[in-house]
Amino acid sequence: MMNNRIKELRKKNNLTLKELSQKVGMANNTISRYETGKREPKLETWQKLADFFDVPIAYLQGTNSYIKKYELWTCSRCEKHFFATEEPKYCPYCGSTKRLCYGTSKTISF
Repeated sequence: MMNNRIKELRKKNNLTLKELSQKVGMANNTISRYETGKREPKLETWQKLADFFDVPIAYLQGTNSYIKKYELWTCSRCEKHFFATEEPKYCPYCGSTKRLCYGTSKTISF
C-alpha cells in the first residue's frame, strides 16, 4: 500500500471526497482509490492534485518532507527584500502598504 498524503491534505483542507472530486474534476471513487493506494495516479493527475493543494508532487506522494514555497517581494519605498508565503499586506521593514513588487519564488524545506 502506498503512503501518499492525498487524504491527509484533503482532511486538512476540510474537504469531503465529493468536494475534492468536484474541485479537481475527478470521480470521488477514483480519488478514494488514490488515497488508499489501490490505484496509482498518472503524472498529470499528481500534478493536478499537487497544484490544487499547492505542494510539490514529491510531498503529495509521501516521498519527502514538507516544502513550503516562499515568494521574494520588494518594497518600492524602502527597497528592501523579504520572503512571504502569500501576498503581503505591508512591508515588514517600513510598514508601507503600497508599491510591493513580486520577485521570485524559493522553496525551503522544513
